[in-house]
Amino acid sequence: MTLIRTAAVTFAAAFLLSAPAAAGTKDDIRDLQARLAAAEQALSGQSQAVLKISQLERQLQDMTGEIERLQYELDQANTRLDAVSAVLAGDTNYQTPGDFSNGVSGGSSSGPVSLMPGADAAGDDPIDDQISQSSAAQMGAAAGDPNDIALPLDPNAAFDYASGFLLAGDYQRAKAAFTLYVEAFPSHPRTADAQFRLGEIHLALGENAAAADAFIAHIRNYPNDQRSAEAYLKLGTAFARLDKSTEACTVFKTMKAKHPNAPSPVVQRADLEMARIDCK
Repeated sequence: MTLIRTAAVTFAAAFLLSAPAAAGTKDDIRDLQARLAAAEQALSGQSQAVLKISQLERQLQDMTGEIERLQYELDQANTRLDAVSAVLAGDTNYQTPGDFSNGVSGGSSSGPVSLMPGADAAGDDPIDDQISQSSAAQMGAAAGDPNDIALPLDPNAAFDYASGFLLAGDYQRAKAAFTLYVEAFPSHPRTADAQFRLGEIHLALGENAAAADAFIAHIRNYPNDQRSAEAYLKLGTAFARLDKSTEACTVFKTMKAKHPNAPSPVVQRADLEMARIDCK
């Protein structure tokens, strides 16, 4: 009996001694759980912060791209104005750097303009006249891929080949053919006409920025061409359609100053355009 009592006392003592340790362990567990919850909350906050930073970085990239696009358009517009200023100043050595057909906002805002008879205000356009006197059906040229153009080696044959597409109303292949002609025969007597027609085609397709480039090249490279006055007229028209009235008015006034004996239809059309955009 004494042995049993001793064992009970010993067990009770051991239990009492171990109770504070158990209580401490529970407190430690609660503390660890609280720390873990705080760590998880902090980690969640960091994840949200990382996500927000990623979103801001994407927005910054988009804004940077838009700024670069606007800067490119501004550079192209400034370059075009430099080209016009050089041409109007009589600088025949100025080189227009490339094609700016995609460099000016609103390049086709006025829409396509027909080359067929009656499309022009004065009704006396050389290309209109030639088209009206020809039968597209007789030309037998159907619209197709402009990349399949292969100019004849003879300059005159090549010019007639390109004109065939124009007379048939296949403006895309006519544009491609005359572009190749200007590149292939830069010194041929008919290249000035090819350059002029190229500008006319761009105007017909509503590609007003490209048309301006083509007529600038004509004025710069062929200042004594018989269509020089009309090239000024078409250049001013292209600028007017690009909503660049100041530049257009300057071009029209320069045309009158440099070509006081310009054909009457050209002068009349310039006057109409100047009145339309309210040139002072």
